[in-house]
Amino acid sequence: TTNDSSNSNSRNCLDPDIVAGTLSEPPPHGEFVGVLDIVHMRALIYPPNAEGLTMEEAVPTVVDLRKMANVTSENANASQVLNAALEARRELIAALANVDEDMEDLYLEAMMMEEEENEGSSHDNTTANGTIYQSCPILNTVSTSQIQSSLRRTTLSRSIMPTFCGAALRGLGVEPLLDAVAGYLPCPLDRLPPSLKLLGNSAAASSSSKSKKNPKSGSMSSEHESEITLGHPLHPSTLAYVFKVLHMKGRGGSGDGRVAFARVYSGTLKARDSVRVISPSSFDGMTSLGGSDDDDTHGKKSISNTKHPVERIGGMLELSGGKFDNLQDGVCLSGDVCALVGLKGVVTGDTLLLTSAGVSSGGGDKSGYKSTNKSKSNNNNKTSDVNWKQYMDGVHLAGLTSPKPVLTIRVEANSSSEQSRLSAALSLLSVEDPSLVVEETPTTTLISGLGELHMEIVLDRLRREFGLEVRTGKPAVAYRETVDLKDGEGTVETDGFVEYDRAVGGVRLQGAVRLRLSSRISSNGVGCVPPEEPVVTLSRETRAYFGLDPKGSSEDESEHKYPPSLKALLSGVRGSLKRGRVGPYPLANLECRILDVDSELSNSPETLPGAMRAAAANAVTTLLETLAKDGRLVVLEPKMNVEISVPREKVGFVLSDLTARRGVVDDVAMGDDGAGGSGGSDHIKAMVKAEVPLVEILGYANSLRSLTGGEGAFSAEYKGHAPKEG
Repeated sequence: TTNDSSNSNSRNCLDPDIVAGTLSEPPPHGEFVGVLDIVHMRALIYPPNAEGLTMEEAVPTVVDLRKMANVTSENANASQVLNAALEARRELIAALANVDEDMEDLYLEAMMMEEEENEGSSHDNTTANGTIYQSCPILNTVSTSQIQSSLRRTTLSRSIMPTFCGAALRGLGVEPLLDAVAGYLPCPLDRLPPSLKLLGNSAAASSSSKSKKNPKSGSMSSEHESEITLGHPLHPSTLAYVFKVLHMKGRGGSGDGRVAFARVYSGTLKARDSVRVISPSSFDGMTSLGGSDDDDTHGKKSISNTKHPVERIGGMLELSGGKFDNLQDGVCLSGDVCALVGLKGVVTGDTLLLTSAGVSSGGGDKSGYKSTNKSKSNNNNKTSDVNWKQYMDGVHLAGLTSPKPVLTIRVEANSSSEQSRLSAALSLLSVEDPSLVVEETPTTTLISGLGELHMEIVLDRLRREFGLEVRTGKPAVAYRETVDLKDGEGTVETDGFVEYDRAVGGVRLQGAVRLRLSSRISSNGVGCVPPEEPVVTLSRETRAYFGLDPKGSSEDESEHKYPPSLKALLSGVRGSLKRGRVGPYPLANLECRILDVDSELSNSPETLPGAMRAAAANAVTTLLETLAKDGRLVVLEPKMNVEISVPREKVGFVLSDLTARRGVVDDVAMGDDGAGGSGGSDHIKAMVKAEVPLVEILGYANSLRSLTGGEGAFSAEYKGHAPKEG
C-alpha cells in the first residue's frame, strides 16, 4: 500500500487501502511496494525484497504522475492512485495556506481563478488533450518549488512537522526522507552561534547574545550579519563538540579503540591536528560570554592559566552507513560531523579547540581573527584581539547534563579472574553512556541507570560485546528525602545557634552554627520533578567570619581558595545532607543557607577545622531530627510515564492491575473498528497511559504478558520523583 509521504498537518491524505503496484497491475492487497511523493507528484515503486538487495539494485522506479494524461477507466487502479494523489496535494497546499502567508496569497488567488472558471464555463474543465492536473487552478498555479519553499519556512518556524511514510528495515521510503532532511531542516547558517562559556575573567560581550533572529527565515537579522562570532560556521577558528564516544576494536588509535564523534561548529578540523580538550565538568566558577567587567569585583577567579590536555588527532574515519574506513588526510569543515581516532582522554560533552587561534594548526596566532577585520576600525581590531585572547584562554560549549540514576543493581563476575575484565568493560561503557554510573568497592560493584530497560541493555552488552556472564542482585530504587514546606512556611531554620562542644582524644572541639533550609523548586520541595542536589550558601555574617568579602557570592568563587575551616564547615553540612532521617536516602531539592557561625577556638587554626565540621554536621542532624518528629520529612520515589498497548477486551484487567500498583491512569485511547468493522475486535488495540511508581513495575513485562495472553507491550519513561504514598 502507498501513503502520503509529506503531509504538513500530519494527517493521512490517502486511503490506506489504495494499492499501487506498477500503476497498471496491483500487487496482493496490503503489500507495501512504494510511496507517493505529493510534493514532486511522483510515485516511487521499489523492487521486491528490497531489504536484501544492494544499494544499486534497490533503486526505486520513479513514475511522474503529472505525465499520466487522460486516465480512463481502462486503467482504474492507476486512475484511483492519481486522483488520490491530486486530492492529497490539494489538501497539502490548503494546510500550508493556514500557517504560511505567502502560500495563503497563492492559494486565495488560485481559489478565485477556480471560482471564475466555474462561473464562466458550464462544461467539464478537462479538455481532450489536457489533464486533471492542468485543469485545477490550485494544482496548476502553485509550483513544486513554491510548495518546497513554504515547507521549509514553516518547518524552520516550527509551525508544522512534515511526516513521511516508509519502512526503514525494508529500505522503503528512505530517499524522500533524506531529501527532506536536506531541503526542509535548518542548516548551520540558519541558526545562531551556540552559547559559550569562557574559562577566564577577560569576558567581552558576545554578539551571539545580541544577534536577533528572523522568526520567518530562522537566520540572523541584517543588523548583525557582519558580526561573525566564534561558533558561527563562517568564523575561521576551530570549535568542535564531542557528542558521542564509542569503542571499536581495531578502529580507534588508542588502546581501547576509542572513536570520538564530533561536530565542527566553526573552522576546520584536520587529521594530525593538535587539539586542546576542555571538559566543562572539570571547572567551577565559569564566566559566561556576555558578562561585564564588573564581574571581577565579586572575587571571581581567573583560570585562564589552567593547563588543558592537548592531544593529537590520529586520523579520521569515513562515515558511510555501517562502514568505517580510514580517511587519508581527512578534513572536516564547519557544519559537518566526523569520527576522530587517537584521542585517548576525550569523553562525551568535551569541547575541542586548536592549540592556536588560526584557521588550522599551522595557521599561527591571531591571523584568523585579523583577516576578518581588515576593513574595520581600530575598535573592531581591539575586539578581535579580545576574541583571540578568549580563544587562547579557553572557551567551551555547555556540555552534556545526564539525568540522575533512578535504579541500582549489584553485579559480580562468576570468578575472580573475570572481575578485572568486568571492571574494564564497565569503565568503557560508562564513557560511552554518561547516564550509567559505576561504583566499585573492594567487595562489591554497583551500576546505576535510568530504569529497568537501561540496566537490561547494559547487561546484554556485557554478554554480547565482552563475553561476560555476571550475577545480579535485586534492583534497588533510588529514593530521596526532602522537607515538606506546603503549610505556608517557605523556610525552616534552627532555633538559634546549635552548639557542639566535645573532647575527642583530649582535643576540645567546640562550635555553634545557625542555618536555614528552603526549597529549590517552585512546588516547595514536593512535586513530581527530577530531584536536584542540595546546595549550600553562605550569609554575609558567615563570609565575614571567615574573612571573605561580605558582598561576594559563593557561585562566583572557587572553593579551593577558601580557608581550611570554611572548607570543613561546608564538608560537614554536605555530608549530613547525604543521609536523611526517615530512611538512608540523600536529601534533595533543598538549599541550606549557613546564617551564622561562632567558636571559642577562633585563635586555634589546628582545631578549628575539625570543630567546624563537627558543629555543622550536628546542626543539620538536629534540624532534620526535629523535622522528622514533626512529620515534615517526605520520602520521594521515582515515577514513570507508562504507555501500554493492549487488546481492547483486556483493558479492564490492565486497569485493575495498574490501580493495585498505585498507578494513576491518565488516558485510555480505544482503537476504532475500522471500515465496516470487518475482522472483528480481537485484534483492535487500545493505548493506556498512566503514571506508576518505578518500584511497582519492576518485572512488569512478565505480568503484562500473563494478563494479555502475550499480546500486550509497554514502554516506560522516567518522569520525576514524587512523594511516596503510604
